[in-house]
Amino acid sequence: MQSIREMKLNVGLVQMDCALGNLGKNIDSVKEHIRNQRGKVDFLIFPELTLTGYGVGDDFHKYSLRSNDDMFLDLVAETTGITVAVGFIEETDSFSFYNSLAIIKDANILHIHRKVYLPNYGIFEERKHFKPGADYSTFLIDKFRFAPFICGDAWSPAFVHLAASDLANVIFISVCSPEKGLGSRLSSKESWKRLNQFYASIYGCYVIFVNRVGAENTLKFWGESEVIDPFGNRLGGFDDDAEGVVVCQLALSEVREARTIINTIRDEDFNFLNRRLHRVMELSYEWHK
Repeated sequence: MQSIREMKLNVGLVQMDCALGNLGKNIDSVKEHIRNQRGKVDFLIFPELTLTGYGVGDDFHKYSLRSNDDMFLDLVAETTGITVAVGFIEETDSFSFYNSLAIIKDANILHIHRKVYLPNYGIFEERKHFKPGADYSTFLIDKFRFAPFICGDAWSPAFVHLAASDLANVIFISVCSPEKGLGSRLSSKESWKRLNQFYASIYGCYVIFVNRVGAENTLKFWGESEVIDPFGNRLGGFDDDAEGVVVCQLALSEVREARTIINTIRDEDFNFLNRRLHRVMELSYEWHK
């Protein structure tokens, strides 16, 4: 039996341009990356809304897919021997639409994460088009427990704390982050870099950040996808907005060592948090009367 000290996982970060509203072209690009990386990586991660591009606006419903659509199942069938995370607009039987991330392993859908925190600020108006996800769970690849996030999800520290409480040792964030998305006074790029480093070092986990590149109308996506190790150091990634794939190796022993130094979740008092949260909820109700 393989020991914790020997457990490693190769993760590929796909930094790509996405053709706006062109499902066929984007799916073909995803398939090509899968074929090229099969046998080289264990887990291949794509950006947010990989299959559609970001700014589909009011036409979001024209580019949605159900998880049992033939076009989607054709992509699922391509994943034999590899695990893939790919972003898409998901439609359900109730005609609800989600900004979703499908995790597909060995030609089976392992998990679908639906974006919970839909930004309606700056240049963003996702809440106008999508329904927020109502559930959340982490998942395992070998002994690595992954916590999936889509862009704005990771801007909720409480949400990340919840995932870390579920004993995640890898946080991965699939995003479409454009330049000046938050205006001139707050840099999206610098904010993300601080956030990634903070989460990695405070939870003693890996943080994988996968951003897209290219342009859509007035939006320009800056890339610089990266992996931060459990000590808050940059393990690898892109330094620019070039298309390509960067592969980094995760080692569970690094998580183990980091958590012998600081273990935020082990030392958390969840009963205290639960009591205070209920009190805050009561006060919030009073404030909003």
